[in-house]
Amino acid sequence: MFGGEEDKNHEKFLFSFFELSNKKVVSLMIAEYWNKDKLINDEYDSFFTNHQLDQPWDKWWESTFKKNLKSTDSETHEFIKIFFKKTLYSNRYYETNIIKY
Repeated sequence: MFGGEEDKNHEKFLFSFFELSNKKVVSLMIAEYWNKDKLINDEYDSFFTNHQLDQPWDKWWESTFKKNLKSTDSETHEFIKIFFKKTLYSNRYYETNIIKY
């Protein structure tokens, strides 16, 4: 998702989903804050979600803010954030199918 005008200050919102070994699914939202073509800051938020990995994203989006999503604990959040930055960050703007690690 994109907010603002690209030639000025704008935001990019990215979403990624992770199924943990305990079968819980975590949604990771990254908010990037840009000034023209320079990344100023980014923020990461993670929540436990009922999203199914084969569910279309728009179906999840329609329901996600209608329900109370529980934030992940700090340990899970840091694990997901570090994994994302190490493994997926360079391809964050590309939609992918399910990737197994």
